[in-house]
Amino acid sequence: MSSIFKRIDTVFLQVSDFEQAIKWYGDVLGFKLRWKDDKGGYAALDIGETLLTLVRTNNNEKPVRKNNHISFNFYTSEIEQAYQYLVQNDVNVEPIIEDKDVKWFKFQDLEGNDLEVCYFKE
Repeated sequence: MSSIFKRIDTVFLQVSDFEQAIKWYGDVLGFKLRWKDDKGGYAALDIGETLLTLVRTNNNEKPVRKNNHISFNFYTSEIEQAYQYLVQNDVNVEPIIEDKDVKWFKFQDLEGNDLEVCYFKE
């Protein structure tokens, strides 16, 4: 039996400074705003098939993750270029790690949310 689900529609990320986060993800990462609900505190950003939806919170508490795993990562076919771009835009970036055929690095958004970028040959 094939899955009844077609794709992951969106990934949610909590932010406390809603407007500043929308601006940062647009200006620094180049994500386009698809829709925004000011009253509900949601903003969906286009980055491919799966949306990134920013969710406004009323505090600065980050969600707790077990074993320090990143909730999701971004894929790039040019990891060194992506790394240098983030460094040039004053983003807090950790060094690139390589393990066999996979490379990845972690970085933080303007609110300190841990994010990750990966590369592998498709």
